[in-house]
Amino acid sequence: MFKKEKKHKENYNYIEVESNPDSQVSHAMQKFVVNIEFLNVDKKYQALQITSTLPSEGKTTLVGNLAYLLTQKGYKTIIIDLDLRKPKVNRIFEKPNIDGLNKYLIENAKKEDIIVKTSRGVDFIPTGQISGSVSAILESEKLSTLIEELKKDYDYILLDTPPMQVNADALMASKLACGVLYVVAQNLIKKSLIKESIKTLKRRSIPIVGIVLTQVKAPKREGYYYYYYTKDND
Repeated sequence: MFKKEKKHKENYNYIEVESNPDSQVSHAMQKFVVNIEFLNVDKKYQALQITSTLPSEGKTTLVGNLAYLLTQKGYKTIIIDLDLRKPKVNRIFEKPNIDGLNKYLIENAKKEDIIVKTSRGVDFIPTGQISGSVSAILESEKLSTLIEELKKDYDYILLDTPPMQVNADALMASKLACGVLYVVAQNLIKKSLIKESIKTLKRRSIPIVGIVLTQVKAPKREGYYYYYYTKDND
């Protein structure tokens, strides 16, 4: 399913827009955030799911950069790690993956007890040590209620979910979001798989509010940069 090429390795705790604000990546991200601001002017898309077709397309890296920029612009932002089988959000902030959703859903902890504050101003909720059925967690009324409560406290809730083609988790998590930001790595995934995933979301009437093209090779220079495109599909 992957194109035969060197695998792109993500450095999760490196936030480009913070460390290199004048780079092509950062300028593209800044434009992307402006588009999201216009899109969400009436708070229609407070809870945004970030997913992709397959792993290694840069979705968690995008989550970290997006959350940081939104916070810098004065928006209260929280990330919820819903990649319950392979959590990575805690790596962005170099925090342990403990006392998260597991404690809230199973041990009835208060939401204030599972929100991790970071030095970058972004809050996040880790998965914690998940046991039991992932499907049951993603479809639980308690998780849905948590997100609705967080909407009262935050301007943006970013849901980092698994890729669409890995398992059914991303599709189940889509029910918790107001819209989807879909990440596509250039020349990495077969177009047929991307189209299949997007059609699946549309069949469920889940709005895809943004298509994010990542790992685009910049002309005459090494490395990768990102181009972001948003569109309201309602």
